[in-house]
Amino acid sequence: MAVKRWQKRILLKRRIFRILRLTLLSLALLFSGYGIYKFLIYSPYFKIEEIKIEGNQQISKKDILLTLKIKKADNIFKVRLGQARKRLRSLKQIKEIDIHRDFPDKIVLKISERVPIARLDKGAKVHSNKVELIDEEGITFLGKDRDLPIILGAKDSVNRKKVVSFLIKLMAVDSQFYNRISYIDGNNPRKIKLKMDRAVLIWGPVGKETETQLEKKLSYLNLVLQDLLKNSKSFNYLDLRFLKEGKGEIIVG
Repeated sequence: MAVKRWQKRILLKRRIFRILRLTLLSLALLFSGYGIYKFLIYSPYFKIEEIKIEGNQQISKKDILLTLKIKKADNIFKVRLGQARKRLRSLKQIKEIDIHRDFPDKIVLKISERVPIARLDKGAKVHSNKVELIDEEGITFLGKDRDLPIILGAKDSVNRKKVVSFLIKLMAVDSQFYNRISYIDGNNPRKIKLKMDRAVLIWGPVGKETETQLEKKLSYLNLVLQDLLKNSKSFNYLDLRFLKEGKGEIIVG
């Protein structure tokens, strides 16, 4: 019995010693962790010295910084990159965002901007000398005015999507033809009109034509235009609604 009691005392002492050792180790880690935390958060070594912005073409660095809400001398560990990325999404002209820390004192932001293919007709300039633009994904955003086709009408998303898809195909098939478009009238989805440098083209419904079909249609149209100009014939519009894959007729008016 005496031996068993002695063994129990030894086991108890060992347990107490183990608990004390773990407690002291935990306290040491806690204080050392707090010391590391204080160093990371309050050390001037981790104050932001530079905010590097790459990829902006039309959006000013000033507008990006105002939206980003990250300032020089901020602690690099206190910057919440997720929230910064979310704020940047409010600039609809930005398509892709990559933001990261470059230790010890730099924030690097790389963006790509949306490339507009047309502008929307909103009368006068919308805000601060900017107009409403639209890209190939159908995303609208404010930007500087530029020489692009103007989309009239097509206010509902379905028709606007068809008009945008039509313009993308025209760009791919004949960029010079696309560049000569002043406006595309989408008020009547079944009677889409293109205002060109010489006349109005009544195209008809768009959206179903393939690039190959468009190419054939444009080739025939160019032949007709060359013939009209060669014979000095005047015209105000060309109706292409009866022309399918380069076959049919073009009504001249």
